[in-house]
Amino acid sequence: MSLHGLLDVVVTDPAIAEAVKAAADGHRTHVDLVGPPGARPFAVAALARQTGRTVLAVTATGREAEDLAAALRTLLPPDTVAEFPSWET
Repeated sequence: MSLHGLLDVVVTDPAIAEAVKAAADGHRTHVDLVGPPGARPFAVAALARQTGRTVLAVTATGREAEDLAAALRTLLPPDTVAEFPSWET
């Protein structure tokens, strides 16, 4: 299922728009975003789509990474999302 159209609506949120603007200005090497779990895929997808830059999203657990990657594949072209397995020690 594709949710590309929903992303168009989400990027109109002032907080998301400001984060995307900050990332796109070219003066920052990273942008830290903190928000509720349900908003994270939209924020990451908005940053990736609007800036055209690679986005590295770090999660606390492998399960969170799997969930984020699955959500991103519904918002962005699936072949643009990569998930790196967790490093178990």
